[in-house]
Amino acid sequence: MFTISFKLRNLTSRMWPQLLTAMLVLLFVSPLTAGEAIMRSGFKIEFEGKPEPVQGLTLDLIRRGSSGPITSYPFTKFEDGPRITYLPQAQVQEVQLGSPHVEEFSISIPPGSRTMAFGSLGGYRVIKPFSDFGRRIIALNTPQGEMEVIQAISTLRPDYVTLKALKQNWEYSVTTQDIPPEVLRSTLSVSINEKNPNDRLAIVRFFIDADMLMQAQQELDRIEKEGQFPDFANRINELRLLIRQLQALEFLNEFKTRLAAGQFELVYQKAHQFPRQDINQATLQEVDRIISDHEAAYEQMDRIRAELSRLQAEVKSPQQLVRFQDMRSVIDKRLSRHNLEKLTPFVQNLDDQFLTAEQKLALAYSGWIVGPAMAETDADTAISYWDARDAVRSYLQVTNPIRKQEIYHSLSQLEGIGPDILAAIVQNMGPAYETPASEMGVPFTLNTMNVGKSYGYQVLLPLGYSADRSYPLVMALPSAGVPAQAEVAWWGGSSLGGPAHRNGYIVISPEWPAEEISGSSAVHEIVLDILRDARKRLAIDSDHVFLAGHGTGASAALDVGMSHPSEFAGLISIGGRFNEYAHHYWKNCDALPTYFVVGELDGDLYNANSSDWTRMMKYGQDVVLTQYKQRGGEDYRDELPRILDWMKLHIRELPPLEFERITMRSGDNRFDWFEFSGLPEATLNPRVSPGGRLIPATALPVEATITPGNNIYVKVAANRITLWLTPELVDFTERVKIRWKGRTQFNDFPEPNGETMLQHLDFTGDRNRLYWMRVDL
Repeated sequence: MFTISFKLRNLTSRMWPQLLTAMLVLLFVSPLTAGEAIMRSGFKIEFEGKPEPVQGLTLDLIRRGSSGPITSYPFTKFEDGPRITYLPQAQVQEVQLGSPHVEEFSISIPPGSRTMAFGSLGGYRVIKPFSDFGRRIIALNTPQGEMEVIQAISTLRPDYVTLKALKQNWEYSVTTQDIPPEVLRSTLSVSINEKNPNDRLAIVRFFIDADMLMQAQQELDRIEKEGQFPDFANRINELRLLIRQLQALEFLNEFKTRLAAGQFELVYQKAHQFPRQDINQATLQEVDRIISDHEAAYEQMDRIRAELSRLQAEVKSPQQLVRFQDMRSVIDKRLSRHNLEKLTPFVQNLDDQFLTAEQKLALAYSGWIVGPAMAETDADTAISYWDARDAVRSYLQVTNPIRKQEIYHSLSQLEGIGPDILAAIVQNMGPAYETPASEMGVPFTLNTMNVGKSYGYQVLLPLGYSADRSYPLVMALPSAGVPAQAEVAWWGGSSLGGPAHRNGYIVISPEWPAEEISGSSAVHEIVLDILRDARKRLAIDSDHVFLAGHGTGASAALDVGMSHPSEFAGLISIGGRFNEYAHHYWKNCDALPTYFVVGELDGDLYNANSSDWTRMMKYGQDVVLTQYKQRGGEDYRDELPRILDWMKLHIRELPPLEFERITMRSGDNRFDWFEFSGLPEATLNPRVSPGGRLIPATALPVEATITPGNNIYVKVAANRITLWLTPELVDFTERVKIRWKGRTQFNDFPEPNGETMLQHLDFTGDRNRLYWMRVDL
């Protein structure tokens, strides 16, 4: 028979009434017991105990710990119940130690024969769910085949629950919220005294600290309904008030998350349903401000529509009136909170008596096309901007090269359309093709539009998707044999409350061809073609594109991401393995943040990758390595909340003025603004020596530097190079000098070229990186 004891090891729990009062003052936040490490990016992790310095990430160095004469420990180990997190010391900005005490329920499990241990595990499937006693049966994938294992809950804490095998030497922890609430409650109730008020209130506090407020409320309702503890009525009321305040704070944080994702209508509706009884004034004021901001925005949109109509009646030129009528029709249809800011100059100058109706309308219609910062009061200029926008869209949609040239020629004849205006048009126009969601929250299939071989991919658009704003993108690569729909579901969940929807992410996943993909170049082609296609059809913020994957998909993500680091804001590998190229390409990640997740028992995966992780962290790269203790080859959905927190803090780095990269393949030939071709085949392809020894491909260094004075120095063993230039990289009013192969190859004034900008955009679909000029040498 199971026995259970509740250990009050948190000092503050002995003074709960006083703590409760303090918590009510301090916005009702639960007492922090975990330590916290903060990285330079702002990413935070919680841990138990004290951080441990580590010499290296190989198993031998980890076991060696901090003993010995070595004084350099470039890595730090942070541990909690389910996992170990390794961070490079150079990236750790601050560490705050927490309390070593925490409330926990310990369940006594009868002793048994547990001589068998696991050295390697795959995933598992549940055969029988948890019983009322906290037991379940799972089927494990082991090297010897499938094995049934009986697990029992042995420890329950607000942050994690420990599961122990009854017949094997195997124990690990999962987050508490991964266990169904009814299982937690039934397991806790096995041996507590249901008639003891302290035991019952301890369960309430457990659920509160676990951020399971609904369950805490239900427990209080049961206690109150039973009417057994009249002397504890005040404490019950205090706890009920605390729960209401915490729920209100939870709702408010959810509102803020949804607002940041552009889900204004949903938040407005839910804000009207916000509970107001017994809620502190500061929280209510924030909710009221959310409501008033939304209503003010709609009042402003109504005023804009009315003023556009009124001013249009005052336009004197029949030619301008016809054009303005068309423009007004577009704005009347598309105006929303997503693009309201574009009309700020118009709204600010509505009462200006010195501006004519035509000038005010020009502010509205020009700002709509080029953004508020570049709005103009000249009506003909505004009309020219609309013509230019239509020409750009046509250029990007047609496939005939001759027709493209004709469109660009017409565009170049428009007055006042320089490269700065052209760039503003592109950045404000949205994707070249609009792709509405077929059904909200339901993935759908797209096929790449490129001429030749087409690739399919699954798409999940977030709740409230609009082509008039930009969304971060997760490109998730599934493991071999896993359908793209499953990979999308891992990120998006099964409802509109799923992680991708809540945080406003577009998720896409390639449908790998049925035939086996031979060689990584095919994978690169599929991934990059799909990314370019998605940028042309979806409202993607190209500075927030994250490449992720599971299993073999994660291995592919490592290869592709490290080969093309300037395409991504971050790289996420869940169970991925470094291949022969990634063993060298880790050097390309000095500006590409990486997040690794691995199971301790996932075969030799940790050991195979440890040397590469060691090098990356030793050189101070932005790396997070999470190892789940005593877990095997799983999908690790429990890590997703931390991954999403990490993603929010990262953005693609601006094109650097100086960088060093590595290449080993002819297709890995573009880093930021530097492109090259004609690499020596003798070094790119493995060779066999006269003695029969295999000589692997050679890693070729690529270096590029831009110094003050418009001097550019490049180094690469290639036959041809291309430099893509912008005003952020060089001064377009001064000569540019390019030195390559020991001599000056270019010495001239840069000339912006709009066609170059559109050609690059037409190929990449990247509306955030627009290049004004290319130099081919």
